[in-house]
Amino acid sequence: MIDKQVDPETFETITFDAMNTTFYFVVSKCKMSNWKEVIKGWVRYVEKEWSRFQGGDNELGQLNNLKVGQKMKLSLPLYYVLQRAEEYRHRTNSSFSPYLLSQLQFHGYQLSFPFPMNGFVKKEVIPPMIDSKTSPFLFDPKQITVIRTSEGKVDLGGIGKGYTVQAAARWLKNIGGASAGMVDGGGDLTVWSDGLKEWKIGVAHPLQNNREIAQFRLKNGSIATSNVIYRSWTKGNEKKHHILNGRTGLPAENHMIQATVISENCLDAEVGAKLCLIEEVKNIKTQLKKLNSACTYLLVNDQGKVISDKFGELM
Repeated sequence: MIDKQVDPETFETITFDAMNTTFYFVVSKCKMSNWKEVIKGWVRYVEKEWSRFQGGDNELGQLNNLKVGQKMKLSLPLYYVLQRAEEYRHRTNSSFSPYLLSQLQFHGYQLSFPFPMNGFVKKEVIPPMIDSKTSPFLFDPKQITVIRTSEGKVDLGGIGKGYTVQAAARWLKNIGGASAGMVDGGGDLTVWSDGLKEWKIGVAHPLQNNREIAQFRLKNGSIATSNVIYRSWTKGNEKKHHILNGRTGLPAENHMIQATVISENCLDAEVGAKLCLIEEVKNIKTQLKKLNSACTYLLVNDQGKVISDKFGELM
């Protein structure tokens, strides 16, 4: 929940739906008069080229359809985010993984959410996990190409959205010269300020949307919130959700239902929020430090209790 009471004489705003969520931008003193068109075009580009629901002809589909030994030249943004996702996989010992498309489909996440709940399903065998010590792709930073070396299909999901938010914020700040701003992509959020503006951001309780569990004040930084409730479904008699453990390919189950992470950049916050729902609670602090020593978190468990890394159990 964001404080949207901004001065219309100082700030410009734009809101639109994309990537199955709502994007909200607030910008002050941007030097680019066409910034709204540029930003909207960027988000639409990512939605078209990186979505697994757009068919196999977009850039992500072509990447996933590569045969072992085949090479592909990627756009610079996709190359960057795929390489960053691979780095996060190594830093988290594969708890986070971008190579879980087959496993998501196995669990029933085959259509864009929300989709009809499944009824009876035949017994299936979960697709094999990729080797945690190797990558399905060989990266060439000089040519901006990848060569497929083994199986493993990519679903960028949250990290793709996090990168979309972070790249938009950097463009508005560094190219557009905006003195302050906010980019919110449905739970992935980045703010910046010249020091005068302080942003107020509230976090809603996952079981009571009209109730805030915390409120943060930031001048510069990123916040990401993930939970296992909003994108959940039933397959046969099993309850499923979209946060999978990268080591097992199974829905995460550590008794946390929502995680909010604050960090210096949106990718660390996004991956960190996923880790908080995957790792054992006693290991969360250690795992987050592998991403960024400045990460802080706020959790809600399946009993509705709020847990802070600084204050322990709050409610």
